[in-house]
Amino acid sequence: MKEGWKSHSCYAEHGVDGSLCSFVIYLSEVENHCPMLEWRKRSVGTKRTTAFPSAEVQRNLSGLLKLMYDSDVNYKFIKERISRLWPKWLQAFDYNLLRWPKSLQHRRRLNVVVHMGFLSKEAGFKFGEKSTGGGPLGELVQWSDLLSTLYVLGHNLFISTETVTFKSNLANFAEKTPCYTASSQSLHLIFTDIVGVRYMRREMKRFFLENRCLLRVLDSFGTHAEFNLQSYFLSHKVELGGRSNPWGGSGLELQQFMTMYPHTDDNTFLGFVVETHDVDETLLRTNDTLVYGKEIYMWNGSDELLDKVAQFSQLHATVADATELRGRSVINHGLLSGFELHSLLRKVKVFLGLGFPLEGPAPLEAVANGAVFINPAFHPPKSRKTYAFFEEKPTLRELTSQNPYVERFIGRPHVITIDVTDMHKVEEAMKEALSSKPTPYLPFEFTTSGMLQRVNVLVNKQNFCTTSNFPPRSAAHVVYANRSQSCEKGCREHGLICERSFFDVINQESIVNRNGNCDRIELVASPLAPYNCHRQAERMLFSCASVPQSDEIQRICPCRDFIPGQIALCSLCL
Repeated sequence: MKEGWKSHSCYAEHGVDGSLCSFVIYLSEVENHCPMLEWRKRSVGTKRTTAFPSAEVQRNLSGLLKLMYDSDVNYKFIKERISRLWPKWLQAFDYNLLRWPKSLQHRRRLNVVVHMGFLSKEAGFKFGEKSTGGGPLGELVQWSDLLSTLYVLGHNLFISTETVTFKSNLANFAEKTPCYTASSQSLHLIFTDIVGVRYMRREMKRFFLENRCLLRVLDSFGTHAEFNLQSYFLSHKVELGGRSNPWGGSGLELQQFMTMYPHTDDNTFLGFVVETHDVDETLLRTNDTLVYGKEIYMWNGSDELLDKVAQFSQLHATVADATELRGRSVINHGLLSGFELHSLLRKVKVFLGLGFPLEGPAPLEAVANGAVFINPAFHPPKSRKTYAFFEEKPTLRELTSQNPYVERFIGRPHVITIDVTDMHKVEEAMKEALSSKPTPYLPFEFTTSGMLQRVNVLVNKQNFCTTSNFPPRSAAHVVYANRSQSCEKGCREHGLICERSFFDVINQESIVNRNGNCDRIELVASPLAPYNCHRQAERMLFSCASVPQSDEIQRICPCRDFIPGQIALCSLCL
């Protein structure tokens, strides 16, 4: 404030005159960064002078549906899901208001542009059309739930799937000012995907450069530092797998990328909601198995596995693009609605993974309905360097199974992770699954209440435009990882997760030379820094995920705790 208050007239308009007192009044009453001064409460009352209207719960479903108008086919699945889950979103808001009242009071009503670039005509993916014929739904599920969350929380939404509408929505807002956060007429957040980011970088370069701190980018599989900074990628292309980087190079803060599952500590976990229905546990389940794979290509190479499972259980399928499944005795139900699929999951005992699709929502749906998920393990793990599906994705993540989240955070008796090419292990897993009686289970972070809590905190507190105190620095824990270990694993061994925003705090000479053994401290531009005797020279390369290839390097890691069942938030974050 001392350095920048004269940079724009908007500060003076809010009473800033260069005095420390005016700074504090502005920061406490306009931008709400700190408590209101006691004498101000007595003289002007407790009402803050913020230009923001307050965010109040919006219960009118039709109001949200009217905001989606630029393509009937693109919104068909989204509107149906939002409408089906709407009562649960309202119930979740009321529950959270009772449980955590302060978090839902005195909130700013934000102007939020939401652009789903992957649905645009220019992208050519035709996800909207394919959604009615068995195509991939994971991204559509996440976008549906994000829209519901933001709207219920009371924010102004400007929604698009086509670039013409996107540009029209952006035209609603006045030119961005340094104190844009103090204007109800300004743009506050832009949720989009990497297709949308690429479009802005190509067609709206100035807008992208001026507003990139407002971006929140939905990115299912995550982005690592090595691919985010294009200059680093180009100079290390061979060791990063030799492929191109079409989905990377955006140069954003890594925490602006928001993932489907909490698999990349460098990114932010946005998540989705698992639809649930009341389960009548008095109904007997049959010893049947539903095969996970709604398109016939997903069954390729699984004959031996399916034959073995069929010795113990009647097989069911929901394959949309085939009627006969290779002469095998399989009951194919075809493409089912969400309700029909969940009804089937409440009748069978086993949900059998075949190895693909990766990290979809269905395993959580199965567990939430009381079925046991048999999760194929990958030996060796699948990654950019070993698996064609990942070869151009901007991540070096190694998947140890079809769904690493349920492997790590849920496990037995709900999830059995095995090598499905080992028929002895398959037989043991089937016997275990058919004899077990797990109750329906769903982690809090995948409920409507959990997503409302998480998104509410993130949109109100995450800030990439100015210096941020979120998460609070008091939540930081320094961990010295084992040699040749990433910070993700180093923090995990202490029951913590790596918090990338704390790297700035620990990138200090006193920390990299804690034993006083360094002859000198070197500055290096490396995703491994800071480490013993080395500080980070390029903050865009701060990385939780990067693994040293030399046992000479011991990474120094910023960690934090997390709320059980809500990994995105620390215990001091609410």
